[in-house]
Amino acid sequence: VANEIEGSKARRCTNKPILVVGRVKNYRLCREKNLEIMVDDIESIEKAEKFGLGMHLKINCGMNRFGLSSLLAARIVNKYLKEHKICLKSIFCHFPNTDNKIQTKRQYKRFLKLRNCISQKTVLCLGGSNVKDYPFEFDMIRVGIGLYGYERYGLLPVLKIKSQVVKVFYAHKGEYIGYGKKYKVKKCGFFAIVPVGYGDGLFRNLSGRFCVLINGKSYHTVGNICMDMFFVKIDDSVKVGDDVVVFDDAKVFAKKLGSITYEVLTNFSKLRADTVIE
Repeated sequence: VANEIEGSKARRCTNKPILVVGRVKNYRLCREKNLEIMVDDIESIEKAEKFGLGMHLKINCGMNRFGLSSLLAARIVNKYLKEHKICLKSIFCHFPNTDNKIQTKRQYKRFLKLRNCISQKTVLCLGGSNVKDYPFEFDMIRVGIGLYGYERYGLLPVLKIKSQVVKVFYAHKGEYIGYGKKYKVKKCGFFAIVPVGYGDGLFRNLSGRFCVLINGKSYHTVGNICMDMFFVKIDDSVKVGDDVVVFDDAKVFAKKLGSITYEVLTNFSKLRADTVIE
């Protein structure tokens, strides 16, 4: 998880080990929720030791966010670990660009060079969806967004955002639907309201630019996306209560937005109770 707040929420669902990979502020909360933490310098190790927390030592392989970055720093940390008889839970890293094989192999050598400064044997954990394609030695791998079926060839998306039709109405030619008079009805017909909006993570820039599935049939969305809902041009076969698949592949939205699947998926962390993630 990214921080101790996420970790405390995850703890409600599992008794398994939880690693906070970002910088921790509330060490007491980590102890209370039995969270393990990332360490990468003497200060973070001292704090983790004070609160009796499990430690995972991070090595910087080129991302330049967190992690040991020099041989000197690694030797200083190793000396401290030995003197205080601290056993690490793992040594881990995060490769920033696994699509570049030459760069990633070079970064792996850097990882090994710094890892070899730490005298104790422990679990090695590599991060990156495509790391399993490399001939690297590791005990564990963090596949990241690969868990959701993205960023690796041959994977299929496993997540689907669904809602339901909450209202069906008839609009006449010349009427406007939604904010800002963006959509003018060209032909009389039926429209539906779906209770998902930008307050739930549906990007407003997608207004009128995507389709949804209702009863297995594709329908165009129209008008500006509201905070809590959007509009769909439908036919008379659609009824209130029908399921609506907002999307089943984040790559479609990402391409339209000029963004990446990560941003689309994490934005839907705002989803409220009436919407379902499958």
